[in-house]
Amino acid sequence: MIYVFHGEDEFSLHQELAALRSQLDAGGMLASNISSLDGRTVKPADLLAVCATVPFLGSHRLVIVEGLLGRFESGRSGGRRREGRGSRESIEPWKALPVALAEMPESTVLVFVDGELSASNPLLRLLAPLAEAREFVPLRQRAVPDWVRARADKLGLSISPRAVALLAELVGNDLRTLSQELEKLGVYAEGRQVEEEDVRELVTGAREASVLAMVDAVVEGRSGQAVRLLEQLRDEGASSIVALNMITRQYRNLVLAKELMLAHLTPTEIGQRLGIRSDFALRKVIEQSRRYSMPQLEAAFARLLEADAAIKRGIYDEDLAVDILLEDLARLSVPGSAASRGVTPRARS
Repeated sequence: MIYVFHGEDEFSLHQELAALRSQLDAGGMLASNISSLDGRTVKPADLLAVCATVPFLGSHRLVIVEGLLGRFESGRSGGRRREGRGSRESIEPWKALPVALAEMPESTVLVFVDGELSASNPLLRLLAPLAEAREFVPLRQRAVPDWVRARADKLGLSISPRAVALLAELVGNDLRTLSQELEKLGVYAEGRQVEEEDVRELVTGAREASVLAMVDAVVEGRSGQAVRLLEQLRDEGASSIVALNMITRQYRNLVLAKELMLAHLTPTEIGQRLGIRSDFALRKVIEQSRRYSMPQLEAAFARLLEADAAIKRGIYDEDLAVDILLEDLARLSVPGSAASRGVTPRARS
C-alpha cells in the first residue's frame, strides 16, 4: 500500500501516521521493520531497495519518506516554496518509479510525507494511480471549539463550554499547542471539570496569547471577536496602547511580507528578514498578507498612524481611538473595499 500524507497541518498528519503505525503493529514487531528516509536526498534506487526488503519476523515493513515530493514543487528550495520561479529538479529519473513500486512486496507499506503540495506536482501525478493521497489543511478558526471538545473527550477530560471558547480564542488553530495545553489542564484539574478560570490560570502566556488572538481577529476581519477580546484585555488591566502597538507591528510585518513575496523571496528568507523564528507564526503572517492587496495594507497602516497621532494630540482618548480604529480596519479587510481601490479612510474628527 502507498500513501501520500501532505499539508500544512503537521499535527493531524503525524497523528494519522501514528494511527497507521499502530494499525500495522498487530504482532508487536513493527519497531524493527520501520525505515525512515530523507526524501530531500534519497535516490530512486535507494528507495526501491528499501521497499523491496521483506519484514523481519513481522507482517509488515513501514517505509516513511519525508520531503521527497517537495523537491518537485515549482519554486521550492530546501522543501519550501519559492514563488514565481521554476522547478529546481527534473522528474526524469523518477518516471520509472510507479512501475517499480507496483512490484514491491505486499508486506511493504510506503508513506510519503510532505508539506503543502500543488495539484500540478509531477511526482504526485505519477503516484496518483497507485497511492492514496490525504491532504491535511489547517483547521478553520470557527471549527476550533469542536476540535477542542473532541480532543478533550479523547483525553478523557471534562471541560466547560466557556473554557473551550477561551482556549480556542487564546491559542487559535495551532493544534499541537492546543493538545499540549489540554493535557496540562487535565493534570491540573485532577479529575474535575476544567473551567474558564483554569484556562486563564494555566495556559502558557495567557495574556500574551489573548493579545495575539485579538490581533489575528483584527487582521482576519473577525471584528466581533476582536472587540470581545479587546474588552477582555481591558478588564484584565491591559491598555489600549499595548493593543495598538501590537496591531501596528502585525500590519508592518504584513506589508513587509507582501513586498518580499512580490520580490520572490522564499518563506525562509522572509522569516529571516522579519526576524520571525517560529514556523507557525511565519506561516500565519504569510497567509494573512495574502488576504490583502498592497493598497489595502498601505491604507490600513496609514489608518494606524492616524490613530496613534490622534491619541498623542489629544483628539481622542486611547480607548475611543482604538475602538474607532478596529471598526475601520474591519472594513479595510473586506475584499473590494475602498482600500482595494487605493482609497484611504479618513480618521474621524
